[in-house]
Amino acid sequence: MLKICPLIDLFFTQEKNWTTRAERIAALGFSGIETWKGADPEELKQMSASGLKLCSIVMNFATEAEVAPCNPKNKQAFADRIEKYAANALAAGCNQGIVTAGQQVGSMSYAAQRAALVEALAAAAERLQGIDFTLNLEPLNTEVDHAGYLLSSAADSVAIARESGSDKVKVLYDFYHLSIMGGNIVEFLRYNIKKIGHFHTAGVPGRNEPLMGEMNYPFVLAEVAKLGYQGWIGLEYIAKLPDEQSLLQTKEWFESGSY
Repeated sequence: MLKICPLIDLFFTQEKNWTTRAERIAALGFSGIETWKGADPEELKQMSASGLKLCSIVMNFATEAEVAPCNPKNKQAFADRIEKYAANALAAGCNQGIVTAGQQVGSMSYAAQRAALVEALAAAAERLQGIDFTLNLEPLNTEVDHAGYLLSSAADSVAIARESGSDKVKVLYDFYHLSIMGGNIVEFLRYNIKKIGHFHTAGVPGRNEPLMGEMNYPFVLAEVAKLGYQGWIGLEYIAKLPDEQSLLQTKEWFESGSY
């Protein structure tokens, strides 16, 4: 059975305490959560205090120009950020984090920014030697949500992860983003599943519940299961239904095996 973890930042937002939010998710029968947070170790500890597995954090946002790894001047700052946030995550029992490439640097070619990204990832991975932590590089869609973002290709993301020379660098495959950017999901995953460290799911269009939209999730997720994927699938969607109803319906569908 595929393992799912809601993104805590998007659910039960009326609750101001992270532990309370996590407890509400745990009460629905989930065993894991993930978060966009990473800077504050106390927040991460609050999230994991409920007994849920903290599955993933965000290491840097696409708009954080000062640490964007596609800019060569940020190599040191990016590696420092990764080392710090990995320590925060590990203290809360989390073993992986999401990395974004950054917005395009207008004065540089794509090839130059890509080369800088590879070097920055290699430098960051070097800081993680000897500890159990993985970086998942995320391509995003540039047609709807992230205009100007450098990396929108799943194929190039996997190539960059390989070129980093480290098995600590993998790819986050977000079905929502990459369906928008061209699809060909199942065939791509058949050849590249070993370099996929994490998945995100949401409906297309709208980024709502996974089963609301044009994506054939039953077919796609059945293939992911057949390929032997053992990691987590994050529920990174904006609920149209009330949070509890939405999460329960999504969870029951995943557990039914109907995919």
